[in-house]
Amino acid sequence: MPTESEIKIARYQKVEKEPDGLGRVIGVRRLKPSEQTRVAGYCADLTGYDEVVAPDGNKIQIPHRMPLLIAAAVCLINEDPIPFPRNRAELDSIYDRLDQEGVAAAGAAVARLAEVDLPNGAAAEAKN
Repeated sequence: MPTESEIKIARYQKVEKEPDGLGRVIGVRRLKPSEQTRVAGYCADLTGYDEVVAPDGNKIQIPHRMPLLIAAAVCLINEDPIPFPRNRAELDSIYDRLDQEGVAAAGAAVARLAEVDLPNGAAAEAKN
């Protein structure tokens, strides 16, 4: 039976990959709580939300800092390792390198990682 430490290590080392519209393969990993807090600090000037309408007609609010949180989760582009950003300039560099296509692919991969955290059946219910 794995220990709590082994479970946590595995949780944060799992890489989910998704091809983007430019032919690259984008790999993301789950951010640790401390990393999420660091990214929030880098992006303290980004407040507010954009409102979009989902295909089912529901309105969804997307935080302005969400694309940068997704960019911070990127750990691979075409098997080239991408280190966690140490400051806002490094985060912006990753974000710019991804561009729209890479952010979309990374977002899809992050969503799959998040589905693992949902209780059994909750992911299917959320889609309906």
